[in-house]
Amino acid sequence: MAAQETTTFDNTFARDLATESWALYGVGAFIFVLRLRYSGIRKIDADDIVAIIALGLYTGLIVCMNVIASGGGSNLYEPGADADFTPEDIKERIFGSKIVVVSEQCMLCTIYSLKACVLLFYRRLTKGLTKQKMVKYVAIAVSIGWISTEIAFFTACRPFYGYWAVPPPNPQCTTLENYAIIQACFNIPTDLAMLSISIPLVYRLQVPLKQKLLVGALFSMGIFVVVAALLTKIYNLSDVYSTSYMLWYIREASVATYVANLPAIWPLVRHVFPCLRSVSSIKYSGQVKYGDVYGGHSGMMRGTGKQKTGNATVIDAMELDEQALTRYNRGDSGSDKGQDLGVLVHTTVEVTKEREQV
Repeated sequence: MAAQETTTFDNTFARDLATESWALYGVGAFIFVLRLRYSGIRKIDADDIVAIIALGLYTGLIVCMNVIASGGGSNLYEPGADADFTPEDIKERIFGSKIVVVSEQCMLCTIYSLKACVLLFYRRLTKGLTKQKMVKYVAIAVSIGWISTEIAFFTACRPFYGYWAVPPPNPQCTTLENYAIIQACFNIPTDLAMLSISIPLVYRLQVPLKQKLLVGALFSMGIFVVVAALLTKIYNLSDVYSTSYMLWYIREASVATYVANLPAIWPLVRHVFPCLRSVSSIKYSGQVKYGDVYGGHSGMMRGTGKQKTGNATVIDAMELDEQALTRYNRGDSGSDKGQDLGVLVHTTVEVTKEREQV
């Protein structure tokens, strides 16, 4: 749940939260600007649009958290504490509770929009691979999770204005414990499901161990999102009167922002750190869907006199291309979107069956 406690926040906590939140936000915003600058305004893809929306929600979350921390509290307080509230105290707590509602929506939608951003990236990365089915299944699960969590939020406190009522009509309007549990039940499993897409891809890469570990680290950063989500709920549910979970809200959203945007600027990272440039052509062994690879449904390869099989023995599933950075530096607007992102998805299919003579 968002920031709520028995008394107003002290200046030290508000100052510490402001320092950490804006520092983490600055890193996330910088990574996003690099992503947008690298992609180019005229070549924005679907995942870039979702990333822009996520940045707006992330900004709203940081602003709300700082407003709450610097305000006069909310409607979460120990029973009987409201006997000492002045009319001005009640007014401030009502306002703070309304900001809590906004911050909860910003947090929830930030996390799920970043999930969508990563899934759109995976969809492009797995184009032509049977693994793309898994991306679709996880996308459905994420959609169900977001809708279910929203329903839980809007039904946990009845009437809805109880979220900012002083005194609150029932404890769920202040502690949001049931909502937090439901949120965790959908948020963490879908994060793990997304890891189940990236980790097998990295495992099957046909590259030296050093390069595999490097790429694996890039695409396994979702583990940190899972850890942050777990810690957020632990601090949230263990003591509903503690404000430390506010920091974990910010940390979870910040880590998710980094994870969603870093793969899109990988060529820039390699340019800054020359030691990473050895990761160039990466082979992936697996299966490919015939129609997706060749963009059609015909079973014949023009000009080859041969028929393609359903299984590809060698797939160049992910190539981190240094030429993408060269095109970016010279401002080549005619380059392919997939190349601009520094991730080329293409396939090499071995021909195993001669075409039957007509």
